[in-house]
Amino acid sequence: MTTLYLLTDEGPFVFGAAVLLDLALGDPESFPHPVRLMGRAITFFEPMLRRLPVSETAQGAILACLLATAAYALTAVFLTACFHVSVMAGWIASITLLFQTVSIRCLADEALGVKRALEAGLDGARKRLSRIVGRDTKMLDEAGVCRAAIESVAENFVDGVVSPLFFAAIGGPPLAMAFKAVSTLDSMIGYRNDQYRRFGTWGARMDDAANFIPARLSALVIAFSASLLGLSRPGPVLRGVKRDGRKHASPNSGIPEAAFAAALGVRLSGPAWYGGELRQRPYMNEAARPCRPSDIPKAIRLFVASSLFFAGCAVAVSLIFRTWTIS
Repeated sequence: MTTLYLLTDEGPFVFGAAVLLDLALGDPESFPHPVRLMGRAITFFEPMLRRLPVSETAQGAILACLLATAAYALTAVFLTACFHVSVMAGWIASITLLFQTVSIRCLADEALGVKRALEAGLDGARKRLSRIVGRDTKMLDEAGVCRAAIESVAENFVDGVVSPLFFAAIGGPPLAMAFKAVSTLDSMIGYRNDQYRRFGTWGARMDDAANFIPARLSALVIAFSASLLGLSRPGPVLRGVKRDGRKHASPNSGIPEAAFAAALGVRLSGPAWYGGELRQRPYMNEAARPCRPSDIPKAIRLFVASSLFFAGCAVAVSLIFRTWTIS
């Protein structure tokens, strides 16, 4: 019978150590990150697959399946080789790979960088914000910059923390790395434009499916973390998610965004420019006040606390279950 990775001997230690390593190091640009390699692979294989005598949707499906499968298989083979060298080598490799699927420190630093840039001037803040959001930032006012930064933190809580740890808990670093491959596909080719409307369909749908359960878990995690921080009680946050979570174009992104809006007592989403086109998005927590610069550090604290709460609960449940089964 297959055992969940978090219930194996190394699972809880690797899980916890990877999160702590991410908090300590973030995403060093000099370090060879697997996601960058995945991005290069997509760029390299896309023109080749587009020449296949099948539909664009089928071409994109082949790319999506190949990349996710390769990410899982190569990670599994590499870890197997490391464990053949020694158990310690296997554990170190597992921690190193898993930590690269998580993005707590990096996103927190980027959002804090927007706050600091905003203190120096709006133009610099707009430029810094463009590093973490896909919308046009040149016309944003102060409230718009703050709102976009908080939305990025909220949405990436699922994609950058809950989902990779969720899949790691099930299948270890190989499954977490396969998820990152799907996430990378969505971020690079999952666009609804003429170039990728069909070619990126599978990448986008696979990402939606992969994030479906983690996104809904995130609402509970954010609600209880907000309570621990004294920001809001769980009830209002969960009611906000029920009211606004489906307003987002994505079936998943609206859930953490609605939770953050309710927990922080701010208004998120709303109209935004993308590629020179104004998209009329509905507001989340519409009756609340606009975002202020002081809300960005609060959002970061909620993001980090939620990340630690989720990881801590997963490890605790694992250890309790293992102790109970052994006894």
